[in-house]
Amino acid sequence: MSTETMMPISADILHYCTLLFELSKPFTISPQIFDEIWPYVDSVYLKLEQELLQAYGIVRVQKYECRLRKSRKSNIAQVVDSDGKVIKRRQSSIRNADLCNVRIKVSHSVDSSVVTIERLDKYTHTHDIEESFWIKKPSILVGYIKSEAAKNYSATQIYHAIHGAGIYKGSEWLKELGGSSLKIC
Repeated sequence: MSTETMMPISADILHYCTLLFELSKPFTISPQIFDEIWPYVDSVYLKLEQELLQAYGIVRVQKYECRLRKSRKSNIAQVVDSDGKVIKRRQSSIRNADLCNVRIKVSHSVDSSVVTIERLDKYTHTHDIEESFWIKKPSILVGYIKSEAAKNYSATQIYHAIHGAGIYKGSEWLKELGGSSLKIC
């Protein structure tokens, strides 16, 4: 595995990730750019409900909330053993709700000509993007790790490829996309 196989991250991606996280004002991009950048920040936001058609079926709207808002109640999956004792299925921690109240709306035109992203309210994030990445990694990063693991590379090789060992600013870019919390197991 050579360092040329490092996960590709362009400077534009970092710019758009910052825009999508801060979202100080609504902005419009092409659907192709949205599809390229969303996997880098999809771990920051949770879908609120099903996609809606608005404006007489011309616009598809999907609403999201910050993962730290946590408006859904925690599921405590439990099993009762033969002695009648309740056992949790897996160890997890329950986060406090309402740590961040950001909600956004993503509007896709049905003719696939434009995507508009805007805030639903006045709130700003109460944390940095790295805190969101500690809770859940972006799907682009998870997918890259899975594809490298399928090639039977060791955890150390994958770690170094992702962190851009030997590549100028490789680890800095990855840190901005949530890779700084990765550890070798």
